[in-house]
Amino acid sequence: MAVTVQQIFDIAIHLMDSQNESTGSTDTADTKEYKLRTVSLLNSVLDRAFPYSDNYRDAVEAAGGKRPICPKVTEMADEVALDERICTGALPYGLAGLLLLEEDPSRANFLWQTFLEQLELCRQSLPSVIGDVENLYGGIEHGEFGAWW
Repeated sequence: MAVTVQQIFDIAIHLMDSQNESTGSTDTADTKEYKLRTVSLLNSVLDRAFPYSDNYRDAVEAAGGKRPICPKVTEMADEVALDERICTGALPYGLAGLLLLEEDPSRANFLWQTFLEQLELCRQSLPSVIGDVENLYGGIEHGEFGAWW
């Protein structure tokens, strides 16, 4: 399932407890400024989160040996090119922390720290890849030259 910027914004607003108290809506007069800043702030953390995404290895191969860059978003309806775990479990914390940075630095710091912790959990849960290990030492197999006399 692809996750949109709007969905990440909605989760972030709920984490900030800035939604409408009676309807739960995140699109209110109080959140208008947050919404205006969301796309650019989210773009600022996409590259940080990209290496922890399921699709990063494919992007590395497609980039032909160059460092891949996560596709940026331009509007609230855009889909984020990262896996769902990062989009719903990590990015909302990072976005909420950045949105609150000037208003409430201590809450912003807590949310940003949670974002970093969630990214680390995403990194730890990436499936491993089995492959050959290149012998960089050349010819020291089987204990040859185990002792230098």
